[in-house]
Amino acid sequence: MVNKKLASFALLVLSAISFQHCYAQYPERTIKILVGFAAGGPTDSSARAMAEGMTRALGQQVLIENRPGANAQIAAIELIKSPADGYTLMLASSGTLAVAGARYAKLPYDVDRDFTPIGSVAGYPHVLVVPTQSPANSVEALIRLAKASPKGLTAAVTGHANELTVEWLKKDASIELTSVIYKGASAVVNDLVAARVDMALLAPNVVTPMLESKRMKAIAVTGANPAADLPGVPTMMASGLANFELDIWNGLVAPAGTSLNIADKLNAALKQTQRLAEFQKNLAMSGQYAIIDTPAEFKQKYDKEAAHWKKIATDAKLPLL
Repeated sequence: MVNKKLASFALLVLSAISFQHCYAQYPERTIKILVGFAAGGPTDSSARAMAEGMTRALGQQVLIENRPGANAQIAAIELIKSPADGYTLMLASSGTLAVAGARYAKLPYDVDRDFTPIGSVAGYPHVLVVPTQSPANSVEALIRLAKASPKGLTAAVTGHANELTVEWLKKDASIELTSVIYKGASAVVNDLVAARVDMALLAPNVVTPMLESKRMKAIAVTGANPAADLPGVPTMMASGLANFELDIWNGLVAPAGTSLNIADKLNAALKQTQRLAEFQKNLAMSGQYAIIDTPAEFKQKYDKEAAHWKKIATDAKLPLL
């Protein structure tokens, strides 16, 4: 009996030593970060800037692998099938972690069950834009215009986050908007410039060239603060919609079961990267900025937003897909 107890104790000690060794040595090889979107977009550009910084911080190569398709569900499926050893991660968008649950009846992943949060990476506000010839030069004027129109106004929509944001605006401003679905931002820009649609919510890197050439007008940003590269454009909150604050963001997650020690080590490397002037400069080129938090704060954020978007979708009576 004593021998069995000693053997069990020895096994526990050896297991603890083995675990501590693995953590102390992590990472010992290349880390792969999955991105559920094609190369070239805001999520991909922030991923590549992050990978470069984390490679230096961790002392091992961090590589980006794009897995576009099915609203990032392909990347999510690959992640949750991967070992929980810290060598396969995913840069997940707010769409994956907070929005998708409000629009799909069934997803191939469960955010609470299948992911270990590492930390937020970067974000950007949407910019509320209208055609140059629109009489609206402010959110207040746009609301008046919508209320004066017998059929309301048309709003360009690309993706589920955009769709729900328009529903949120309708609710908070008590106006009628007809969503016009587009497959991509380039088609929205063309129709907005031609005044075939009344308004749109677009990323800063999309609208900035159009604003510089005066082919559309920006009347507000959805972030908590005015955008540095859009001087004079107020926030939605400063324009009379007191609770209307929105960032489109991405963050790093690992498979469920990843140890907290590895998650903390990755979070520390991420924060080190986010504080680099070079990283912040790369983000600013596409209108983004770093969002620094802990794994717990990151999870709290996407849980809160998921509840918010579900309420918006339910109140708008949007059918699940």
